[in-house]
Amino acid sequence: MPIGQAYSESLTPREQQALADGCTLLIDGIFDDLALVQEPGDVAQTTLVEHLPTRYLPRYTPLFCRKFAICIITVAWKLAQPDQLPLSSVAEELAAWTIINEAKSLIAEREGETAAEQAFDTFVEEYFEDTDVLFLFDDAYDGIDEGVVGQLVGMSSLAFDAWFRPFSNDPARTAHPYVLSDALQGA
Repeated sequence: MPIGQAYSESLTPREQQALADGCTLLIDGIFDDLALVQEPGDVAQTTLVEHLPTRYLPRYTPLFCRKFAICIITVAWKLAQPDQLPLSSVAEELAAWTIINEAKSLIAEREGETAAEQAFDTFVEEYFEDTDVLFLFDDAYDGIDEGVVGQLVGMSSLAFDAWFRPFSNDPARTAHPYVLSDALQGA
C-alpha cells in the first residue's frame, strides 16, 4: 500500500512517491545520525538540524532525538494506513512537517524548485488541523501560544516540554508509548 493512499484526493501519485522516498531517506538517515548525538547540541551534526526549530538546539538531547525518530516512524506508519489517522502531538506535527519537507526537496532535485514550492499545498491543508507548529520556526512568535491570541484561538501548547504530550485523551490521538515514557528521562 503506498504512503498517502488515505489522502489520494489531496496527494498526487508523484507526491505520494516523494513522501515514500522521503520517509525512507529520513528513517535511514536518523538511524545513522543517532550515534552522533551523545550530548545536547550534538544534533547540529545531523540531518535533523535542518528540520527542527534552531532556537531549541541546546535542548535536543540524545533522548529527544530518539523520541523524535519514533515520531517520524509513527507518522510514516500513519501515512501508510488505509484510513486517515490524526497526528497526536506537536512532535508528530513536526515529524510530519519534516517528512513533507524531505519529500519537497526530492521533488526539487527531480523537477526544480518551482515544482517543489507548489507540492503538498492541498495535502497540508487537509492533513494538519492547523499549522500553528510553524510558529516554532519563527522567533517573533515565541510564546504566542501562552498569550491572549493563543488562548482566544485555542492553540495547543507549543512549549518544548509539551511537544510529545498528546493533544487529547481521544484514542485516535494515542502517541507511541516510547515518547511518553518518563522512565527514560535519565537515558
